[in-house]
Order: sequence, then structure tokens, then C-alpha cells
Amino acid sequence: MKNKDILLDVIGDTDEKLVPELTAKKKKSSIIKWTALGGVCAAAVIACIAILPKTGDDTVISPSDKVGSNAMLLAAAAYPEMPMYPDEMDQDALTQWNDAKQALRDQPAGYKDGFDTFFSDTANTFLTGAESENIVYSPLSLYMALGMSAEITDGSSRQQILDVLGQGDIDTLRSHSRSIWLANYMDDGMAKCILANSLWTNSNADYKQDTVDTLADTYYSSVYTGNPVSDDYNKMLQDWMNEQTDGLLENYVSDIKMDPEMLLTLASTVNYSGKWNNKFLPENTEKGVFHAVGGDVECDFMNSERDMGYCWGEHFSSVSLQLENNGHMKLILPDEGHSPDDLLNDEQVKELMLSNWDYPNNKYVIVDMSVPKFDVSSKIDLRAGLNALGITDIFDAGRSNFTPLTDTERVFLSQAEQDTRVTIDEEGCKAASLTIMAYEGAGVPEDHVDFKLDRPFIFEIMSETGLPLFVGIVNDPVQ
Repeated sequence: MKNKDILLDVIGDTDEKLVPELTAKKKKSSIIKWTALGGVCAAAVIACIAILPKTGDDTVISPSDKVGSNAMLLAAAAYPEMPMYPDEMDQDALTQWNDAKQALRDQPAGYKDGFDTFFSDTANTFLTGAESENIVYSPLSLYMALGMSAEITDGSSRQQILDVLGQGDIDTLRSHSRSIWLANYMDDGMAKCILANSLWTNSNADYKQDTVDTLADTYYSSVYTGNPVSDDYNKMLQDWMNEQTDGLLENYVSDIKMDPEMLLTLASTVNYSGKWNNKFLPENTEKGVFHAVGGDVECDFMNSERDMGYCWGEHFSSVSLQLENNGHMKLILPDEGHSPDDLLNDEQVKELMLSNWDYPNNKYVIVDMSVPKFDVSSKIDLRAGLNALGITDIFDAGRSNFTPLTDTERVFLSQAEQDTRVTIDEEGCKAASLTIMAYEGAGVPEDHVDFKLDRPFIFEIMSETGLPLFVGIVNDPVQ
């Protein structure tokens, strides 16, 4: 059966399958515009598999010679109904909003099992070696992309992915991925955390319906079909990515095109937005010197004196900036003589980064804080890192196993790259990450400390559920 015929069969039951326990709604077609009071953080992952049909002489046969169908949306993802954040004086509306949020957060115990190890291993793998360059990585987006990749593989190809994800079997992965999706969902007009996924299929290829159906159901995916060489199909992919990332990566997205020999593209995004609970006053922003690895640079420092939690370890100190109803950003400053790279293997740092509010070395103090406004970006080639983590077979057409998806031979992962940008200012943060695979108490302050981020430091954006969304190193805030 051809791809188009199979996928059309999926449409009829997609809405019933995607969110059976919650009232569903179609994904908004327009991008939510945030005012200057808002911050937007987004991450995106795109996973692409290339297929090279095998002939007697190993000649590559391109499907571009075939006549494919027009690019089209076959099924739109359905998301949980989330009430808009209410007037806080309206107690009934506030209760309704809180009940809806708690229903999403109420997931089975243990749904985050394995993620801590995945985060530690991958953050260390992809952040180490930045030297003088800035680097940013989104573990959650990679987790989802690899989860979907496990669905289309089998044998050692699947087992290698499950091992890196810290999941015992595919059924556990499906349950955990679905719970992670729901537990982190937020779209109430004030804050946003949306994990969006989509399937981009080649209308000239054959697929197995059960696998496509599982991807659409478990990962809340929209389904598209078309010819990868079609300009219309590529524009549809670009438009989807721009919408899901609020256009933060528009310049980069404009250069993305599917490989002519693409069999299936798995696209996954994490769109996160919020405002600082306690904004920085613009009038307190002053020029200062940041001691970058490559030499001193001048940048804008946001200054504030606050009563807040302060954490420390043998070689670092840390504070967290709270975002309204949407998690927090941890800022981790290495002690003099130590670098961010030194901290990536520090057990106390690992404990801090994986803790929500239970890190032992903490106290409530008055913090004289000085944080540089930064706009950092990086490009990470994921291939060597994934290989080092143990995912190797899917890159090798002779060893990969994609039989859950197709019986076609010589399927492999042809590209793995993540491009990410994170910006913070007095109001909040903006971030976007796009991966191509061709896949924040009460009490009396007891001390007073200075926390001036005037040398390379680590930052981490953590969701309200305590899941790491972004982690990065700022070596130069004006690079």
C-alpha cells in the first residue's frame, strides 16, 4: 500500500487516539505574539532519515524521477484544552486553571526514570570542548527525536537508542515519552511549554501503517506527505518549523530542505516562553567588563539586590531566576581558576542541575546580582557524540534495522546537527534549538553574597516539573 493510502486511513482515528482523556483542540495556526513583558524560549528538533535503495552495483536510485503527490497535511495534532490564565481575583477561574494544570502534571510515578542519566551523559558529551566558543544544547528535544527514532528501528539499532535514553523497552519508552509530553505542556496565554512533533513522509515510498500510527498517537504528531523535491513540500516543512518556534530561527529555517532521497523526516520542537517573576529594572543595567576566554569584552550587566536562594559547591556558586508559572533558569558560576568544562564532570554540579529545590548546599541570603545580557548561539554536529554514546548502527546502511517502518533496504541516518540560540534581557528569555538528524524560599536572609557573572558560566533552563529544557555555556556574552 502506498504512503498516501496508508496515511489517509490514519486520519479518521487520529483525533480519538491523540488525547483520549482530555478535550482536544487543534494547534493554533497563528503564532502567539508576546509583548516586551514576555520572554520566549523555544527548542526544535528535526530528524531526517535518508534511504538509499540498493542495486547490484550499489548505485543510488533517486525517487526524484518518480511522479509524487502534491504536498498536503493529512492529520493535525490535537492538544489538551488549557484555560487561559485568569484574573487572579476570579477564584472560580483560577481554580479551573489550576485544576487543568494539575491534571496534566499528575502523571504515573517514575515517568522521568532514565532521563537524569540521559541528561548527564548527553550534556557532558555535547557541551565539553567548547573552549572559547559559546555552546547551547536542548536535551528534551533530542530525547523526543531519539524516542521517535526508536519506534522506526529494531534489533541492535533500537537497543542502542533505548540504552542511551535509559529505557528498558519500547513500551516503557512510549509511556514515559507520553507522560513527559503531558506533564510539561503549558499554553495558557501567559506561559508556554509545548512539545510539537510531526511526520514528514515521502509520497513515493511504502510504509507500515502500525508504525506510522504509533508515532502519531504516542508523540502527538501531525502527519504530512509529499515529494521531498517539491518546493511546496519543503515550504510546508519550513512554515511548520517557524510556527512551532515562533519564528525565532527563521533565517536558519529558510535554508533547510529535505534530501531528495528522504524516506521519513521526524520533526520535534520544544517551544518554551515565560517572564521573570522578578524583572530586572532597565535603569539598573550598566556597562561592565566580562572576562571572556579570548580576552576582556564590554557588555550590558543587569544588576539587582534580592533576597533569594543561593547554592554552592566546592568549585562553584549558583542562583536561580524564577519564571512565572513556568520553571526557572539556573546560573552556575565556576570559582576563580575553574572553567565551565571543569564543572561538567563535577558530581556536585550534576546533583545541582538535576535537583529541583532539594539541593543540600543552599541558604536564603541577600544576593547582589550582576547578570550579563546575552545572545548566544552554537552549532553542534551530533554524529560523533551519538557514536560516543553508543548509537552507531543507524548511521550505517549495512547494519541499521528500520524494518518496523519499511522493508526497504539500506536505510540510515544521514545527518545529525543541532543549531541553538538563547537570549536573555530584563524581561525574560528567548531561545530556539533546531536539530537536524537527515531527528525556581521563604524565611529570613542569613547572609549577604555577591554573584557577579563576569567570567564564563553555565546556565540551565528547567521546566516547572524539574526537567532540564536547555543547558549551555556562556564564554562570551557578546560573541
